[in-house]
Amino acid sequence: MKEKFIRIISPITLAVIAVLDAGVLFYAIYAIKRLINYPSTPVILFAALDAVALIIAILVTKEVLSNGVKFYDDEFEFTMLDENNIFEYSDIEKIAISKDTSASLKKDFFDRSSIMVFTLKEGKELTIDLGYTSKKSLEAVANEIKERSGAELSALKKTEKEDEKKDD
Repeated sequence: MKEKFIRIISPITLAVIAVLDAGVLFYAIYAIKRLINYPSTPVILFAALDAVALIIAILVTKEVLSNGVKFYDDEFEFTMLDENNIFEYSDIEKIAISKDTSASLKKDFFDRSSIMVFTLKEGKELTIDLGYTSKKSLEAVANEIKERSGAELSALKKTEKEDEKKDD
């Protein structure tokens, strides 16, 4: 099969990065105008600091946009995890996904994160927290893994404690 990459980006992270990049770009334009019209030591220092901020903004944006899942012929890799991020299709027996989309003012971001649970053929279960992503991204990743591995895909069942919380 062909290699594929599915990007996993939190909508909030994307908005924050866009605002920060716009701010750095605005100050870069301002620094260049000041440097042309009123060259002085403080303006040169401001322009130099803004150049450093621009480089950092580019690197951070690149890192945020590189988070996702890379699919290869016989394995897939979660690029946002530091270690134990490569899995072989032949090891996966079942996939369960969970994304809470119900309306609530009591839930925080951790309650809204997307979760994938892999049941391996050895009987072990691995939980991958994809963070605050869209349901569309979660389903795209799960469906691609299902298609390539032949694993069974299901929704993650709620535990009794979660049901008790809901009743409170």
